[in-house]
Amino acid sequence: MTDRKPILSLDWDGVIHSYSSGWQGATVIPDPPNPGAMRFIWDASEHYTIAISSSRSSSWMGRRAMKAYLAKH
Repeated sequence: MTDRKPILSLDWDGVIHSYSSGWQGATVIPDPPNPGAMRFIWDASEHYTIAISSSRSSSWMGRRAMKAYLAKH
C-alpha cells in the first residue's frame, strides 16, 4: 500500500495571483499573491499533492513564469 496524497487543484489568476492588473500575456504576472495564498499552499502541501491550473499552462513559457513566481513568493 502506498501513502499517496489526494490532489488539491487550485486556479492561478484570482486565486493565487491577485490578478488586479488583468491579463497581460502568459508570461506577465505583475501582481502580488492574494493574502494568505502562499501560506495556504505551503501548509496544504503537507497533506495534498498541489495541482495548479491556468490558461497560462498551455505554453511552456507560461508554466515557467508561474514556477518563477512561486519561487519568488
